[in-house]
Amino acid sequence: MAEAKSELLPFPADALHTDALAKSKDVAFDEVGAGYYGLRQAIIDMGRSCLIPGSRVVDLRCDLPMLMPLIIENEDMCKFVVLSPTEKESWKCFDRLRTRVRAGFVDTACLDLQERFPEVSTRMILSLQALGGIEGARREEVLRSMHRRLEKGGAAIVMEDVADETHAEEWESLMASAGFRTVKRTWSDGIHIAWTLRK
Repeated sequence: MAEAKSELLPFPADALHTDALAKSKDVAFDEVGAGYYGLRQAIIDMGRSCLIPGSRVVDLRCDLPMLMPLIIENEDMCKFVVLSPTEKESWKCFDRLRTRVRAGFVDTACLDLQERFPEVSTRMILSLQALGGIEGARREEVLRSMHRRLEKGGAAIVMEDVADETHAEEWESLMASAGFRTVKRTWSDGIHIAWTLRK
């Protein structure tokens, strides 16, 4: 059988994953926990409800088990911007997505939300445990930036750890004060809550 020539491929042959074999459903559940299946489905449903051709999706903290189904379903019509808080995590994310980066479907970058927010308009934002380590006024500023950068008709999913109902209500108050017209609980496993935010 003839060997594929690199000039015929849209990216260098060494960019192909050698371990990209399909995994069984049980292994996938073990990797992220069965409780997260509902959150992953909520993210897919959100994408189906708000994404249109040419949309941009921003993931504020590279969470590939949650993001990959959305990428696979929408990469032919959307651009994904996947951010990581440290350079090490950014390279890890890039390595997992390099074929899609080279094909132009995905951009990866290192960005610390403590310092700045991505200055791009977006149709959908994923913020999965990206805000918990940010304190006080900066957290409010990030939520306001999220609202400002979200396109009309777009949506965000924010998931954070919550200690109790009072803590959950504090998060909801922050989101509402950032300008979101809708703050709705989408998913919970008793330790985390995910909210759907609409502009």
